[in-house]
Amino acid sequence: MGFINNTSYILNAVLTKKGKQYLAKSDGKFNITKFALSDDEIDYTLWDTAHPKGTDYYGAVLESTPMLEPCVDPEVIMKYKLITIPVGSKALPYISNVTPPTGLLGTNALQTTYNASLPQPYSLDNHTINPETQGVDGTFSAENYSFLTLNKNVVDVGVVGDDGTTNYEVGAVYNEESGRLSKKVIGRVAQIQTTVGTVGTSRETSIIITGQMSGAIYVFPVKVNYVDNTPSG
Repeated sequence: MGFINNTSYILNAVLTKKGKQYLAKSDGKFNITKFALSDDEIDYTLWDTAHPKGTDYYGAVLESTPMLEPCVDPEVIMKYKLITIPVGSKALPYISNVTPPTGLLGTNALQTTYNASLPQPYSLDNHTINPETQGVDGTFSAENYSFLTLNKNVVDVGVVGDDGTTNYEVGAVYNEESGRLSKKVIGRVAQIQTTVGTVGTSRETSIIITGQMSGAIYVFPVKVNYVDNTPSG
């Protein structure tokens, strides 16, 4: 990642790796229908209402801060998307109710012990992710979410249907240059399951939950410890 010279660029957009794959097909079906804007690189604490030169200089530091080059890794960019909320709202939307179930350790992280000798993949008992969007007077309370696991070789993610069954066959899988396979599904409720591992090792990844209407984001790490006995989860 580098910096963009503010005097040379007005807009610099890049395709994601998945977008490049679609473009490379050259079948005439590549058509951008949606886009998102974010302000990850803006530190609003630098807005100085006490500047001695007055209101024209409140944002002087922000305006002189170099812009970052585009990045397509969802783990480091596009975490704070620009959204439209009703006039008069007193709080930004945020995601809650993402609490590890019994058997998984941590408050803001998930950790489980997995018996590597069991048939794989192994479903984490009762591990349903059922987020809720709070704030903005309940405007986004019924929205769907995208669930992105940054490495499906650690945990896979599937959508829970109205009948309570989980479908792991849906979603988009992205083959990163590092060999990491990320996967994203969209729905109201999701469930995760562990995948292949070696006894005596631990593997970690993260899951990013994004509200499809609110743009609210919740990110939490997942750690799986591979052992040769019965899983504690």
